[in-house]
Amino acid sequence: MTVKIGGACSRTLLTIAATLAFVAAARADETTPPRYEMYFSPALDAESGARLVSSAVTGTGAGAARLFRPLGPGPGGAAARMTRTLVWDAPMAWWFGVALHESFGHGGRGREFHTSPGVHLGSPWGGRNSYASFNLAGTSTEERLYLYAGGVEANTLAATLLERRAVEGVRMRPIELLYLASNRLVASDYVLRTTPNPGREPGRFYAEYSGGGDVANYLGLLHELHGAGSGITPASADATIDREYRHLRRQAYWNLLDPGVWWALASAMRLSVSGDDTAPLPLPRAGRFRVLPALSSEWTPSGGETSLEWIMAPAIAGQAPPAAAPTQTPTDVAARPRTFSIVARRGAGPSGAFGALGAAAEDIVSTGRVTFGGAAETWHDPRNGLGGGARLRARLTSGPLRGLYFDLGAKSQGYWIGQPATPGPYAAFGLLFMP
Repeated sequence: MTVKIGGACSRTLLTIAATLAFVAAARADETTPPRYEMYFSPALDAESGARLVSSAVTGTGAGAARLFRPLGPGPGGAAARMTRTLVWDAPMAWWFGVALHESFGHGGRGREFHTSPGVHLGSPWGGRNSYASFNLAGTSTEERLYLYAGGVEANTLAATLLERRAVEGVRMRPIELLYLASNRLVASDYVLRTTPNPGREPGRFYAEYSGGGDVANYLGLLHELHGAGSGITPASADATIDREYRHLRRQAYWNLLDPGVWWALASAMRLSVSGDDTAPLPLPRAGRFRVLPALSSEWTPSGGETSLEWIMAPAIAGQAPPAAAPTQTPTDVAARPRTFSIVARRGAGPSGAFGALGAAAEDIVSTGRVTFGGAAETWHDPRNGLGGGARLRARLTSGPLRGLYFDLGAKSQGYWIGQPATPGPYAAFGLLFMP
């Protein structure tokens, strides 16, 4: 059986992302060096897409900044940049998010479960004309649930990674800031705008379900995984479906409260008016650290959950040293501690409450030539009980392979955002281009 999941991108996006990253890296303005990253896992999953597509967005923003820089900061330049932001940056930022959603969110889970995923990419200025397709023969209910939730999973992960980058102090241009906001808003948009209420409009909800809508199918599969059947008919929806839909709506509003979204939107407008090389709005500080709370919602096999992640980074990270300070070598900069975060997650579903606690760090320990970071999370859910996972990252900071890094992780049964669905060890590698 082959099905379509509404949302977007083609297989060529991987090549486009890499090409844009290398071209822009070679020609970017030296005063505001961008950050590019390539990441490869066996399934080219959500994290691969989050880092690759972000590089494509950064390359696009660097190119636009070069074109508009001669206009200067005056009224004419401000008007031109604002027009560009509304006509080009905003739709392209959303389009890149859709590309991530389909190719690496749905597509990544599809490759993980060997469903031969295909994708179709619509226009940045079109409607809901993008989708992913799969051969679901032989897949379990839980695997199909991962497939339908995978798109929003990739967007949520990308938004969090970009917020960590912002706290680190990496310069972002308007399209990157709008890309951050659009990724975070996807979960809220799907629930609050595009999915009919199953209690008040069962016919429209059933049509959304039959048409491959992410939320409707996620709720149907959640009902099937924890009960019997989808619980969705043209005339009505099961009370459990209606209850879980209301949970998702409440969690979607939590998602909208994410401070990073509003910081990104306000900073994008500031840069559009004052110039692409203008500093974004300052983030709050706690002592020597920049900090940002990140609020998000996720769709898990146990039900919807909300998360609060506290991100912090040394305030000097990513900033140019004062003129009087000693010159630092690239290795010095590459070996600095970058970000550290702790996260708490809480949710409830058809089988009861569940939650998780975790932490992540980028380059928290340095040996001179190699930096180490990683992530760990422990969780408890009604279906699998207590579980957890950990991942170690080692990155070279000097020599001809500077920037190359390797991930080695393992997890038990249970959900961990952006990580493999099945328990056991896993590995990936990447390449980070940074000043």
